[in-house]
Amino acid sequence: MMRIAGYSVIGGISLFVPDAIGGLLRIILWIVFLKYAFLVMERTANGQFDEPSDMNGEKGDTSQVMRQFGMIFIMALLFIMLTYMLGKVGYGIGWLIMNVMTPAGIMIIAVTKSLGEALNPARIFFYIKTIGSPYLALCFILFSLTGSGHWLQEFMYTHMSSWLALPLLSFIEFYFALITYHMMGYAIYQYHEGLGVHAEVSFEKAEAQLSPGKAADPVLAKLSTLIANDQLDEAIDLLREELRIRWENNDLHERYQKLLVLAGKQTTALNHSREFIAKLVTEKRLFQALDLCVQSLKADPEFQLQDSYQVHELASAARMGKRHKLALDLMRRFDRRYPDHPHIPLVYFLTSQILSEHFGMNKEALQILHAIQIKFPDHSLAGEARQYIEALNKLAAIG
Repeated sequence: MMRIAGYSVIGGISLFVPDAIGGLLRIILWIVFLKYAFLVMERTANGQFDEPSDMNGEKGDTSQVMRQFGMIFIMALLFIMLTYMLGKVGYGIGWLIMNVMTPAGIMIIAVTKSLGEALNPARIFFYIKTIGSPYLALCFILFSLTGSGHWLQEFMYTHMSSWLALPLLSFIEFYFALITYHMMGYAIYQYHEGLGVHAEVSFEKAEAQLSPGKAADPVLAKLSTLIANDQLDEAIDLLREELRIRWENNDLHERYQKLLVLAGKQTTALNHSREFIAKLVTEKRLFQALDLCVQSLKADPEFQLQDSYQVHELASAARMGKRHKLALDLMRRFDRRYPDHPHIPLVYFLTSQILSEHFGMNKEALQILHAIQIKFPDHSLAGEARQYIEALNKLAAIG
């Protein structure tokens, strides 16, 4: 905070001097600041969450800032070209490139110190794919932080008449920027194994440093050593035995599942998925369970849950989370797999709703709704099915 405050004072002073000198001063100031921001990001990617220390010779690397400037300049040129050639469509594509691909490019610069790697689409998409949906969440948060900073600056500029507004405007700009670099560094650290990035501080050591009062888990320490030595089978055996004692520990389950997938033990991984999903649903961790369902169905399209009574509950959660295809995949052939199951009418009705409301397949939905009336005339959903049929028929008549 003291460092940011110092930068802010200089930034405020730069606004009082002639434009030529002030502009040059602000450019130099941003280079110095971004040099520090890259240092923070690189340390965070290593699992070092404390403040960089000048006493340890941690000065940062100005060339990293130049690489970022070069990357942004080339992406900006691409944005201009796309807009000029394709109009609004090109503008939209360019906007996506600038806002979605830039964070990955900056992270690649921090890791590889290479402008070429940061501009390599294959490398960028590898980072996005490895991090997965959390990457899009990261982009959204970074975009929101930037927008919030600009809004706060405009608000203060409009409502503050004091000269103090000038250094405060700079403070806000530097503060929000440093948050974004720290978050990008943490994303690298969180997924460093999948990204093939070496981190000096293991997850266990980082957790122990962040929570000094919490004793380090010897099992996790041993597990890290086995994984580092590429002894995956021994690591899997260690976790399997530990889960017999600590079955309630979801963190161990997640590690066990990831190791099984990494080791290519698909059958064992699917069997564990069934058990873990059942546990997560019981604990009402439905969205975490859905993520595991996606992984399992991708590995085996015929994957079935351990507890058939959880199918409708998970499918309903998937529909709530706008994951409509996943909901249908979970309920596929439910009546054939469990012929006399009491949830068949529930599954039928939910399937018809998704088909009609989200895929426009009204004909198929009507067939299912008629099946509810014919097969389960005394069920409480029979009346709702009739009303739904009437509504769909009215829509068809209007259409």
